[in-house]
Amino acid sequence: MHTELFDRLGTPERMREIAGYDLLDPDLRTSLDEVAKRSATLLEAPVSLVSIVLDTSQMIIGGHGVSGWVQQAQGTPAEWAMCTHTVLAGEPYCVIDGRDDPRHAGNPFLEMTGLRSYLGVPLLGEGGQVIGAHCVIDSRRRIFTDVDLALLTDGAEKVMRLLGSYRAAA
Repeated sequence: MHTELFDRLGTPERMREIAGYDLLDPDLRTSLDEVAKRSATLLEAPVSLVSIVLDTSQMIIGGHGVSGWVQQAQGTPAEWAMCTHTVLAGEPYCVIDGRDDPRHAGNPFLEMTGLRSYLGVPLLGEGGQVIGAHCVIDSRRRIFTDVDLALLTDGAEKVMRLLGSYRAAA
């Protein structure tokens, strides 16, 4: 079944760009976990993710503070993922409190995890496609600052440098 979300996320150009990275390499995953941990520490957030948003799902390729079913599944459905909004916007995306935000009220991911606030920045691939997001998520209502955004953007740049070294040969 094709949905509007699937059509927007599943463009052939975007999927080809994502497929060009060796996202399952264990050394890459370890390095991305370290970037996520650094971002979580600097922004004093319990959770930080590096995610690739596919056509129907979010794939967590690096993380800190992820537990339970999200850790086991290594992702979520795309329609539940806050990072999907970052990818579709192509710019930083912020939610002060998902419980009060009509775009996210009733989101199963927030309800099941108890997380509330989100700040994410897009991951821009070498071919110009937004392939995912680097984010922090907090369990409390939170107003993120320009400094928070700058620190997270720095983390996203580190992520893209790492991903660049794990591109498949064309």
